[in-house]
Amino acid sequence: MKTIRKILVPTDLSELSLAGLDCAHKLVSHRGAQIYLLHVLARQTMPTPTAESALGKFGAACEHSLNSELEQFLTEQTKRYENIVCIVRRGEAWREIVRYAREEKIDLIVIATHGRTGLAHVLMGSVAEKVVRHSTVPVLTVKPQLIREALLKEDDIEE
Repeated sequence: MKTIRKILVPTDLSELSLAGLDCAHKLVSHRGAQIYLLHVLARQTMPTPTAESALGKFGAACEHSLNSELEQFLTEQTKRYENIVCIVRRGEAWREIVRYAREEKIDLIVIATHGRTGLAHVLMGSVAEKVVRHSTVPVLTVKPQLIREALLKEDDIEE
């Protein structure tokens, strides 16, 4: 069995998505593996190439500032953990997650799933599902504690 040295944990900055970080940390706490916490910003679409070039240095400075603020936020959220590297990328979330895992030779992706089903799943799509489908790296999906508790309550009501 392959030793897990690098774990990728994607986050959308929600409390629920950080459940993947808790799980990854428990997996590696005594093994010294590196955890990469990745947030993907949706790519901003410009109406025309002219508008994009008109932003020039100002646009680049804004993006750099936004990346710095996000990295600072992620660092604040991960203070209690060790061996965490925070990464911010732009693009379509599932594609960037799969791409980063391939580029950095990640051994395992741990991703929290909101557990949507039915119409909500169809309308919203699922980043976790697309990552599982397209990744060449093993993917562990984690259902956050809050969702597990809600599902247990629903099961109690149905009985």
